[in-house]
Amino acid sequence: MLCQMGAGFFYASRALSAEVIADLGWTRTMWASGMAPMLLISSVSQAFVGTACVRFGVRPVVLASLLCLGISVVVFGSMQNLTHFYLAMMLLALANAGIGDVSIGSVITKWFERRRSLALGFAMVGSNIGSIVYISAMAEVLVDSSWRVAALTVGLGGVAIILPFALFVVRDPRVGEGAEAEVEESAETISRSRSVPLAEALRTPAFWILFYSLFCYALVQLGLIDQFVLYLADLGYSEKEAFGALQLAVGAGIAAKLGAGVVGQIISARTAYLVNTGLLLISLILVPFAANGFVLALFSVLFGLSTSSRDVFLPLAVADAFGTRYFAQIYGVMILAFVPGGALGPIVLAETHRLFGHYRPGFFACIVLTGGACALLAFLERDRKR
Repeated sequence: MLCQMGAGFFYASRALSAEVIADLGWTRTMWASGMAPMLLISSVSQAFVGTACVRFGVRPVVLASLLCLGISVVVFGSMQNLTHFYLAMMLLALANAGIGDVSIGSVITKWFERRRSLALGFAMVGSNIGSIVYISAMAEVLVDSSWRVAALTVGLGGVAIILPFALFVVRDPRVGEGAEAEVEESAETISRSRSVPLAEALRTPAFWILFYSLFCYALVQLGLIDQFVLYLADLGYSEKEAFGALQLAVGAGIAAKLGAGVVGQIISARTAYLVNTGLLLISLILVPFAANGFVLALFSVLFGLSTSSRDVFLPLAVADAFGTRYFAQIYGVMILAFVPGGALGPIVLAETHRLFGHYRPGFFACIVLTGGACALLAFLERDRKR
């Protein structure tokens, strides 16, 4: 959980969009273009992170990732042009890959069997807590200082706090510890926990349905986060109100991940993931009406609940479909869906605003694509029951 807090710096950096654009004279599209190299590096590196976790263990992976995070903060806080910006985003991508869903999800699935969903919920909530802490700290520093000072102070301070836990606490279970010690070797357990190799998983409809759903999450989540503060400014909200809405979404994510852990103990992982994607769709339908304060608050809560719960429900669905032995490799390859989804989301919304003067056509496209994901996931659940 503490190591996952480092991922919160990415969300906090999105809150600096207005200051960076004004200071460096960029357009919204130029700012949004930084997401493409970041998502390319992040998604591709996730596949290697999965292999590295299996070969070297989780601790070296997390330590290397925190080093990348510190360097990325320095580059981001001192950038002068788009080249520096892209470099900072790529380093941040490497950092988030090593402290993200694949590495943390992998070590959690090894430690826990019967209470896996609860453990995932508690661990994954770290990114939300980190986001709130980072955003709040940056808002305080911005009162008397520039965005550069805010990024450097808050970013490097976070790395210094997290580093000791990565050094001395996080590790893979030894022989006789963790999930292996929990599992009773019965025929039922062996049948239920059968693990599917990556090559076989790639030939199943389940893999590609989950892959497409993750593409939609990336498209919507990263597109809206990147343009969220700017969109609210267009609607007449102050910067403080925009920051508050962003923090509400992140805060809802804390309850979402803890709640997702409980829900995962009650209903199947695939049913939970389907319902969660439906919540994301409902939140998208509310976006065009965010000029109303109540609708904005409702959107923030539903958006935060659905996007954050995904961090728990998707790993559970992957483990349910393919087992845990090859989880890191399969999930690492599945994260490649973030390349097209995460890169297109910010660009599509920014270009929609440039061409039409508003975001509504881009929002409609997100609604249609996410609705398709819900339909496919419903088929996936029926196929599982059959």
